[in-house]
Amino acid sequence: METTLTNSELVIVGLVAEEPRYGYQIEQDIVRRGMREWTEIGFSSIYYILNKLEDRALLSSEKHSEGERPTRKIYKLTEQGWMEYREAVRMRLTNPRPRTDDFDLGLANLLALEHPELLQALRSHQTMLKEQLAQVKTKYELDGGERLALPAKELFHHSITLLDAELNWITDAVERLSE
Repeated sequence: METTLTNSELVIVGLVAEEPRYGYQIEQDIVRRGMREWTEIGFSSIYYILNKLEDRALLSSEKHSEGERPTRKIYKLTEQGWMEYREAVRMRLTNPRPRTDDFDLGLANLLALEHPELLQALRSHQTMLKEQLAQVKTKYELDGGERLALPAKELFHHSITLLDAELNWITDAVERLSE
C-alpha cells in the first residue's frame, strides 16, 4: 500500500492517533511540542486538513459540547485512517528521502563570494548552529529529558545528533578554508 498522506496530514493524523482531539487541541500540541520547528503546518491549515482527511474517510468526527462552551468537533481515526497512518510511518522510517537544503544550495554556489565574505558567512552559520544546539539541549532537559515518551526522546536525539554533525563539519570547513 502506497501512502497518500502528506507530511502535514501525517502530523495531524499522528496527534489524533494518540487520542481523539479537536482542532484547537491539535494547534496547542503542535506549539507545545515545538513541532513548528520541523513541520510546515500553519494554524490556518489545521482545519482545512482535518476536513480533507474526514472527506477521505481517514478521520471521523462527532460534535461535542461541554457546559457553556461552543460545540466542537472531536476527531478520531477510522480503520482506514489507522491503516494509512501505519503505512505512512513505515514508509518514512524505511525509505530515506533525498534531503533538500538551502545551505547545500549556498555551498554549490560558494564561488559567488569573495574568500573573506565566505568565511564570514560560514562563521555566522557556525555561531547560529552552536546557539541552536544549546537551545535544543536546554529544551530537551526542560521537557523531561530521558523521562520523555519514546517518540519525543528520539526526535530530540535525532536533532541533537544532526546539529552536532553539522557543527563538526562547519568547524572543519572554516579551519580548511582559513589555511
